[in-house]
Amino acid sequence: MWHNYYTILLLMVWLQTMGQTYAQTADSLLLGLNNATSLEERTNYMNGLSSFYKYSQPDTAFYYARQSIASSQKAKYKAGLAQAYLNMAACFSHYARYNFDSLTYYLTLGINIYQANLDSASMALAYYNISKSCRKNDNYTLARKYGQEASVLFEKLGNKSMLAYSYTLLCEIHNSLGSNDLADDRCLKALRLYDELNMEEDKATLYNNLGSVNYDMKIYDKAKEYLLMAMETSQKYGLTSELSASYINMGEVLQQLQDFEGALDYFRKSLALVRDDELGMSYAYFNIGKTFIMQGENEQALNLLEGALEIAEQYGNLWLQANSSLELGKAYYNLNDLEQTFNYLNRSLNYAKKLGASAIIKDGYFQMANYYYRIGDLENALIYYKLYDIEKEQIYEREKAQLIVEAQTLYELEKKDDQISLLEQKNQIQELRASERKLVNYTLIVGIILLGGLGMVFFSKYRLKIQANKKLEQQKEAINGQKVKIEKQRDEIITKSKLLEERSRDIKDSIMYAKRIQLSLLPEKNQLKSIFPDSFVFFKPKDIVSGDFYWLHEMDDKVIIASLDCTGHGVPGAFMTVLANSILNQLVLENKINTPNVVLSLMDNRIKQALHQHHPESTNTDGLDMAVCIINRNTLEVCYSGAQMTAYYTLEEELMQFQPDRYFIGGNQITEKYFTNKCVQLQRGSMIYLASDGFQDQFGGAKDKKFMRNHFRQMLNCLQHHPTAEQYRNIKETFEKWRGKQVQTDDVMVLGIRL
Repeated sequence: MWHNYYTILLLMVWLQTMGQTYAQTADSLLLGLNNATSLEERTNYMNGLSSFYKYSQPDTAFYYARQSIASSQKAKYKAGLAQAYLNMAACFSHYARYNFDSLTYYLTLGINIYQANLDSASMALAYYNISKSCRKNDNYTLARKYGQEASVLFEKLGNKSMLAYSYTLLCEIHNSLGSNDLADDRCLKALRLYDELNMEEDKATLYNNLGSVNYDMKIYDKAKEYLLMAMETSQKYGLTSELSASYINMGEVLQQLQDFEGALDYFRKSLALVRDDELGMSYAYFNIGKTFIMQGENEQALNLLEGALEIAEQYGNLWLQANSSLELGKAYYNLNDLEQTFNYLNRSLNYAKKLGASAIIKDGYFQMANYYYRIGDLENALIYYKLYDIEKEQIYEREKAQLIVEAQTLYELEKKDDQISLLEQKNQIQELRASERKLVNYTLIVGIILLGGLGMVFFSKYRLKIQANKKLEQQKEAINGQKVKIEKQRDEIITKSKLLEERSRDIKDSIMYAKRIQLSLLPEKNQLKSIFPDSFVFFKPKDIVSGDFYWLHEMDDKVIIASLDCTGHGVPGAFMTVLANSILNQLVLENKINTPNVVLSLMDNRIKQALHQHHPESTNTDGLDMAVCIINRNTLEVCYSGAQMTAYYTLEEELMQFQPDRYFIGGNQITEKYFTNKCVQLQRGSMIYLASDGFQDQFGGAKDKKFMRNHFRQMLNCLQHHPTAEQYRNIKETFEKWRGKQVQTDDVMVLGIRL
């Protein structure tokens, strides 16, 4: 069922500014930043801007988070630094999608600051907000982990309202993962808290979630009941987005009850509410298309589902991409277009696996089994039916394991509470006994004090003098000891520094030698010029050695040229270039392969063999992007095939591009890859450009953004008429000017040839 993307509650901009909280519009935050008189104030306003923009303008959010880190570190402002780290974590969950290692890194830095200051409330809120970011960006596994951390802390703190929000969030996450028993449990816990706290307006989201959960459990009457309550609450409080979600969810219930006209009526109501919201419209398109398939009107469904998929890809919404692709696979299966069936089902499984959505994976396996059965491949049909059964069993086992883990967590919390209660009782008993002893000894103590008081007055002066002399001796000894210790540490530091310098020199010498080896594998400068006199190569490794390289070979009247971008950069990337160069030599020079798509297919197979990626248990995902062009120097026909690497060419003064296939060379995620050839007849004077993605991914410019592909293409279009030497200078200067003082993000290679 559709998981309401609108239900991002309490988008909290929580920052401490000398005891005040800033949560304003972008204009007021910018005004505050411009008028700030201290680094602490600047940090807080930049944190506010990063939080404000994290969903609408992730590039801007990323920029302010980085600036805030620098500002808070300079000011030694721990509270601001913790929030800046958490904003960076949120950026990596949304902006640098799937870079969840970086998310975890920055989240841990922020949490560590709160732990050091025993600030459990801030830790809980941090976990809650990052859980929301992960859920919004389809990483349900991390969302569940951090949501559970938040709920445990809110429960310990006794913060019932935030505990209710945490349960609502966990309900939606478990529902997205197909764990409906857990989702139902969390929703009902949240509902009890909302009732207790009289939080009526917040129930709209919860009723929608409960409707979704009961839909997935096929309890349709209960689902309708909750969704009608959601509609009533949404209309009462003017919650347009929640009302739209209720319409979508009710439509899906009616789908299952075979009331297709009623379902379409609700989907169209939702569409009318979200005309200004592309992503909201895409959900309506998806559900209307799905209803058409259920009615047997498959051709009518295609445009709607493709529109939903296009918007989902634009917004990076994995859940909608996976489900739209799955429904398109079903539609083409019903229309007997089996090639498109396989393509869309395969895409759906890839999206669902990235998402970790077991329910979609299970349905994808089932549809794949039907596809293979239809084409007569009974062996693969049986394999996918088995995968379907395994996934169904694993969903049940995961739910059961999660229930056990959470029961243990609750038991540990209760156990700790019991221990605290026992300790408090013991302390009370000890305090009573101490009071009794004080009463018995009070008279004696007063008498002793009175008798000893006079003697203490005379003795105190003498004792103070003795103590002062003793302290002076101790301080003198301590100073001498510190001096010896400091001198020893200084000597050790000097020794270690020399060792580090030697090791650094050895490592650098080794890498420089590796660079010489790698450069020897590249075509000689004169080779490209001898074949194409009017050409250039802009090659700029991020480190000393590179993961990018190009390859060239002349075969009679044809020239084969390839550009490759291996995973990683530096030494790891260089290792991959050596392997890839060796395989290319075998394929073209020894085996005489001269068809681009065949080169890519064999390259993929050889890389997998070399890295042992054919084994199911292999965790190695290394590989490369690659483009191959065969140029006929007599006819000027160019044939291209690409693995996630675009090539550009000019025709009649217009810059065009070869679209690559979406497959990656190597890796074990996709077993069946189909690379295609694309040929074009060019003219004398036409340009061909091959480039890795390093240039377009470089951060820089006034707003510290990526250069981006469209900007890169515009640059090539402007330069196409210039001499290649001038093109090289312009490309180099543009890159350096854009990068400015930023660190180079990746290896960069741009190759241009004029025919």
